[in-house]
Amino acid sequence: MLPIIGGVVVGAIAAIAAPSLVSGVSSGIRTLTKGVLKGGIAAYTATSELVSESGEQFQDLVAEAKAEVKQAEKTHVKG
Repeated sequence: MLPIIGGVVVGAIAAIAAPSLVSGVSSGIRTLTKGVLKGGIAAYTATSELVSESGEQFQDLVAEAKAEVKQAEKTHVKG
């Protein structure tokens, strides 16, 4: 009979304590998840800026190459 009463008491304590334990665990997971998301946003922003700058540099390079080809065609036609 004593083990049954002990089990009931442990079950009751667990039922009372569970919400606060779950809340504490979910709070920790929430904090961790927010940290991961913040890191992801920072990485996305940095990558986006890098790609944008690389794209601008590539466009500049293409424009310079086109200008040189055009100049070479003019020189070739005259020569």
